[in-house]
Amino acid sequence: MSPTRPSRRSIRLQNFDYSSNNIYFVTICTQNRECLLGKIIDNVMYLLPFGHIVKSFITTIPQYYPLVNVDIFQTMPNHVHMIIGLESHGRTQGSAPTLGTIVQRFKTMTTHQYLEGIKIHGWQKFDKKLWQRNYYEHIIRDENDLNRIREYIQNNVINWHKDKFHVL
Repeated sequence: MSPTRPSRRSIRLQNFDYSSNNIYFVTICTQNRECLLGKIIDNVMYLLPFGHIVKSFITTIPQYYPLVNVDIFQTMPNHVHMIIGLESHGRTQGSAPTLGTIVQRFKTMTTHQYLEGIKIHGWQKFDKKLWQRNYYEHIIRDENDLNRIREYIQNNVINWHKDKFHVL
């Protein structure tokens, strides 16, 4: 480890196989919670151009990873919520994409598209990263947990004013 770089503790479960057959609730935030994805006006989410790119990429995740399912998602002004299912039946450990690999590809591909938007459309340029370093994940334990999280995601826009990620 570099003496100039602080050590970062992982927020992932140790010894957990994140390529295993599970359903995950994932939240990915923009850096400094910048509202780059859209605006909520009168309880309606209006996507900005980058928000459309993010939404489009989420819908194509199963094309890149055929045994990955995006159950439901919501693009918010400064973050994205998704329920992602990984099917690992018939695959050996290590041969399947991990949740981290999927999130990393999401961040890489959308960042690339944002940089293209800067060049082509003159979008706002940032000195720092587009996405926060980490992401929140929760392993969905059962049907009640799944239904509760689906409801949370579906109601996220109308509850924006109460959301912990809400910024003015």
